[in-house]
Amino acid sequence: MKCQVLVDWLTFSVKETDPATVIRQYLGLDPVLFQDAGYGLLGYNRVLRFSDICVCYEPRENDFFRDMGVCVSMSGNGCRTFETMSALTGAKDGQDASGTVFSVLFRLLAAEESANVSRIDVACNDREGFLDMDEIVQKIQTNQVNSRMTRRSVLVSYDGTRRNGSTIYIGAPSSDFRVRIYDKALEQGAEGHWVRVELVLRKKNANAFVEQMTSSESVGKLAAQVINDKFSFIERDDSNITRCTVCSWWRAFVDELESVRLVARCVIQHRVEQIENWVEAQVGPSLAVIVRTLGWPHLLELAYAARQRLSEKQECLIADYNALQTARRRAAVC
Repeated sequence: MKCQVLVDWLTFSVKETDPATVIRQYLGLDPVLFQDAGYGLLGYNRVLRFSDICVCYEPRENDFFRDMGVCVSMSGNGCRTFETMSALTGAKDGQDASGTVFSVLFRLLAAEESANVSRIDVACNDREGFLDMDEIVQKIQTNQVNSRMTRRSVLVSYDGTRRNGSTIYIGAPSSDFRVRIYDKALEQGAEGHWVRVELVLRKKNANAFVEQMTSSESVGKLAAQVINDKFSFIERDDSNITRCTVCSWWRAFVDELESVRLVARCVIQHRVEQIENWVEAQVGPSLAVIVRTLGWPHLLELAYAARQRLSEKQECLIADYNALQTARRRAAVC
């Protein structure tokens, strides 16, 4: 597939006050997998957490937070966990139910009068080569963008004195709609072409997107409609910006998006696995020196002694990873 569409962040709340009920009914997950995070979040006193899915409950006792019920917030990795592990089913017309779990969740939220979607991020991945970051930066800097959003910026990052990529922002940080464009391959250290266009929708925009998703599983077509309504990159070939020609490469990217039917599924990478990758890349040779000089037993002794220095956050990370492994094994059996 040349383009993918992912749900890369989702935050919603319902009036239900029991977090276990919300976990079962709206996420299709086992509440046993979730650990007490030991902190509050988003105006709530308590949080249950599993693989970057946060279920917040017991809202603070003041007028602003009264009757907030339970709030669920999933980061990108939490969305991957949900789409992979959820038992929500919505198969029809011979489709695989695993590909429609977000559609099922959206229908549940649309049917619940008290539900409110406060944020949804939709990531559109170009893996074919339609988009070139240098050209996009040039278009932003020379105002070759047709959009009602006048706030635009280019954030350039550096590794020492070497330029290490750019991130484009269209729209104000506090607005209900914002766009972020960046080189995902560079961020992830991955091979090949991978530019991501992220649509950040909040409040009315977020609720409207979820509502429209309930009537269509063509998530790409919906994403393309949002993009066409909000902004486009153009050639300055007319004094009236609304009559300017849309760049051929941008039109090709948006047209390709329209062919994407379902939300894509990606591999879950837990933070423990990210730590493993970091250890392998950064301190692997040092570990090899210890093994080849002092031996495996000494390395194990070092790790065993370090257990006493683990923080509460690291203990929660271990419990969370073990819960994820349990869920993975259950999913494999099913």
